[in-house]
Amino acid sequence: MSELRTGPPIDLPPRRPDAHKGDFGRCLLVGGSRGMAGSIALSSIAALRMGAGLVTVAVPDACLETVAAFHPCLMTVPLSDHQGVFGDAAATELIERLGGGSSTAENRFDVVACGPGMTTAAGSVRIVDRLLRRRSLPRVFDADAINVIAGQGWLGGDDAPSREELGPVVLTPHPGELQRLTGVPASDRGAQIEAASELSRRTGIVIVVKGGPTVVVGDHQRWTNTTGNPGMATAGSGDVLTGIVASLLGQKGEDGNRMSPWDAARLGVYLHGRAGDVAADRCGQAFMLASDVLEGLRFGESIVGQQ
Repeated sequence: MSELRTGPPIDLPPRRPDAHKGDFGRCLLVGGSRGMAGSIALSSIAALRMGAGLVTVAVPDACLETVAAFHPCLMTVPLSDHQGVFGDAAATELIERLGGGSSTAENRFDVVACGPGMTTAAGSVRIVDRLLRRRSLPRVFDADAINVIAGQGWLGGDDAPSREELGPVVLTPHPGELQRLTGVPASDRGAQIEAASELSRRTGIVIVVKGGPTVVVGDHQRWTNTTGNPGMATAGSGDVLTGIVASLLGQKGEDGNRMSPWDAARLGVYLHGRAGDVAADRCGQAFMLASDVLEGLRFGESIVGQQ
């Protein structure tokens, strides 16, 4: 059964006095293309604002300066591009940045988020393919990364990878992307949630079913969010969520352990909604932008408390 809560599903991990940047996650975000640089920029700044220690953005070379200009705290990595989208060599370059070609190789990053603004061109398909096999690394797939997975049929059929082969993965689809992934129409929300639950049971993937309210499904688990408002139905809001969830996945608590995909997805959705509620109070729902949701995170621990 779906569980309703009135406060955060878990506490935000406290920070030790002797902590350093590495304790709060080395996040890599992959995406963007000419004309859609803002998507990956929003995700990356959200990861920073949510507390990630270091955030690196891997983008097609043609839009590197555009993304870098959004925030001085972002580090940028150019990958091969073809007319403003990821080129054929981009996937190989990315895997080298991660730390080698093996699916179990030691990673130079603690978490990777992939998809915002990247298109579904051939270079993007190769990137998603390589990242989907990187089972030693927590990954968040959103937007065009989900469209690539759906288009290639990588999570369906007899050849679908097992949960052991996939490792820790969070998907954050909106209803249209979930329709492409499961075949269930976006107009049938109840059936989409059930289809997402079945996919999660089969693969071990945590799936954020966006909507009003957003539902997070895990392996035989379901959680319904209580924050957020219709003003968040605006371009870029989902990109902010991607960065928030990735940031939380990379952070260590006092016990030295990083957050699980299930916990990061639930807390990320909750805090994203709370930031949206702050934005609605300040702007009005009809006048909100995704950047206002991002600004809502500036109120820090005040958004973690009870509604």
